[in-house]
Amino acid sequence: MDQSARTEHLQERHQERQRDHAVILLHGLCGSSLELGTIPKALKKANCTVVEMQIPNYSAALTDPTVTPNWMDWCAMVESKIVKLKEEHKTVSLCGLSMGATLALAVASFSREILSVVLLSPVLKYDGWSIPWYHRLMNIPYTLGYRNWTYKESDPYGIKNFEMRRRVANALKKDGVAAVGAAAIPARHLWAAQKLMAYVRQSLPLVRASTLVIHSIDDETAAPRNAEMIMENIKSEVRKVIWLGDCYHIITVDNEREIVTNEAAQFIKRNIDMHSNDISLKYLLHNSPLKDRRSASAP
Repeated sequence: MDQSARTEHLQERHQERQRDHAVILLHGLCGSSLELGTIPKALKKANCTVVEMQIPNYSAALTDPTVTPNWMDWCAMVESKIVKLKEEHKTVSLCGLSMGATLALAVASFSREILSVVLLSPVLKYDGWSIPWYHRLMNIPYTLGYRNWTYKESDPYGIKNFEMRRRVANALKKDGVAAVGAAAIPARHLWAAQKLMAYVRQSLPLVRASTLVIHSIDDETAAPRNAEMIMENIKSEVRKVIWLGDCYHIITVDNEREIVTNEAAQFIKRNIDMHSNDISLKYLLHNSPLKDRRSASAP
């Protein structure tokens, strides 16, 4: 086989390996796939199967403000999708933004079918600089039975870029949903999210999948401590954190969105290659045992 044919063969095998890989994308609470920016396109370009999940009473289009969701149902939906994808794909990864990252961590804590996890602006606590001091008191009216209120998104909408922020404000006003999510989040869904975050904080040591965290040091919703807590407590052999300095919470559509897209896609691709090479090595060792040359040299 000449060099050009060999190169072409290797490229084809590389593409085949990536087609064997699926990535589940998880947007934020009461949000939509718009939040993921150009990440879906980048993963498809890398020949990955991309699944943008829509979850009842989590996704904006499927939200009923009169229903109190159970965060475990959210996890069950994602886990069920993983099981189905594993029937046709060798590996599955998760990529989540905001509460979607928290949801990905929850699933990764009890599922061993996940190759890698990409966490974009993960939230373990609402403790960013824009969160009002009385936020913790909001649970009081809920526990007393006042549950028909909503938390309305407000400036800066998780975005530092002024022009993008203006567009988001207009979209929220017109359609009720934009690249940052829904215009308002029902109290019942926030309550479920609080329960999810509490579980994840306790379950981080159970996470073993390769993990990438990308977080802004100026995140107005979730302080950098959220990312630090994850890195300090997960048990993943492969773990990496990238800090951003020119954006807020919705890093997928803000000033450094290209960095976010490239780093997320590259991390997933590297893990695909490492997994494929590991499988190839195990296959060779199993099917090509070393010959016992002593018997061959015997008279």
